[in-house]
This record gives sequence, structure tokens and C-alpha cells, in this order.
Amino acid sequence: MLHHVGIYVSDMKRSSEFYELILPVTAKEKLTWNDTELLFLKGEGFQIELIHAAFDHAATHIAFSVTSVTEKINELKQAGVTPIEGPYELPNGWSTVFYEGPDDEEIEFICTTKPSIR
Repeated sequence: MLHHVGIYVSDMKRSSEFYELILPVTAKEKLTWNDTELLFLKGEGFQIELIHAAFDHAATHIAFSVTSVTEKINELKQAGVTPIEGPYELPNGWSTVFYEGPDDEEIEFICTTKPSIR
């Protein structure tokens, strides 16, 4: 199931105001991870993650909810697919892992409930 779409932005305030203006979203959760500011905007049935990036980076990533990051890693390992980053435990208790798609797109699997990556 789709969890969120991430958008890399240069100005968090400007971007959050823009998306709150054009979409029916509200700020949900703000956190800092690996010295990067993140802001989740919640809409009806979707979320947008704004990621502050002062550098040239991929424009978007897509994230899917899973019940266990560890199980997803093992499943994909059986298929010969390995993570490019993670797994990580985020400050809010979520766990996540990243993969690369065929055109260098970022694909994230995220668990927002326990069990975690352990």
C-alpha cells in the first residue's frame, strides 16, 4: 500500500505553504533525520513528504507501507534485490529501507508500527 511520495525542496516554508494551498493537506509531522528536515503533509488517503535538500538530488521517491522492514528485506534478497541504504530506525520509531529502481528512482519501504528493523 502506498505510504507517501517524497519531494525534495529547497525552501521548506515556501513548499509547505504551496502544497497546503493547492491540495487538501495539513502539516502532520515534522522531524529531523540525518541532519535533514522532513515534513509530512497529510491528505485524504495520501501523504507528501517534503525533504529539505540544499543539493542536487532526485526529484521524488515513492514509499510503500509494510508490516515488517526485516521481512521485506528478506523477501527482496531472495529475489536478488539489495538495499541501497538502510535499514534505519527513525527518531519517531518508524523503520525504513531504500532501494533503487531501474531509472535510479528511490523506492522506500516503511513500517510505522512495530515490529521494527530488529
